[in-house]
Amino acid sequence: MQKNRPKNNSRFIKPLLFGALGSLILFSIYLGILTWANSIEHAWQQFVLLWPWMSALIIGFGVQVSMFTYMHQYKKSVLSATGTTTVVATGGVSAGSMVACCLHHVVDVLPIIGLSAAAVFLSKYQSFFLELGIVSNLIGITFMLYTMQKHNLFFKGGFLEKLMKFNLKKLFIITLLVGIFVLLIQLGVILWR
Repeated sequence: MQKNRPKNNSRFIKPLLFGALGSLILFSIYLGILTWANSIEHAWQQFVLLWPWMSALIIGFGVQVSMFTYMHQYKKSVLSATGTTTVVATGGVSAGSMVACCLHHVVDVLPIIGLSAAAVFLSKYQSFFLELGIVSNLIGITFMLYTMQKHNLFFKGGFLEKLMKFNLKKLFIITLLVGIFVLLIQLGVILWR
């Protein structure tokens, strides 16, 4: 058992709070841009119109922030228990996960641009941008789960340990391939119109 392992409930509080905060910030940016471009009423109408898509984007972002915070918290806990060797072993993994988590969120801004712009081109591809954001969220989440499994970046006991018994590399590859397939179909449908 690890020396400085957080109590069962406390190890999830910080990641959940950070995830909720990340979701709130993304939602605030969305509302802020649309309010600035039009009005708060317009921003809310657009959100209600697209709530399943926007909710999936916002929640997916929050899940990834939570996962990254959890991995960082795990790394700090293990570092204080085992010394600097762990930093070398997990530092690159955490940095890679952060890049995977954050870089693809450029896509999350595209629906906002599509909603706030009057250009026909962007509104034609709005559903594709939304799907691209959701697919990239799913790919990012499964990649982070696979990374956690591959490098044992999770506390033993509880839900995550049970989840880590599945073949998460296979889940990541399936998610990646299905995501690409769905996006290609959607793009084909849009271009065919």
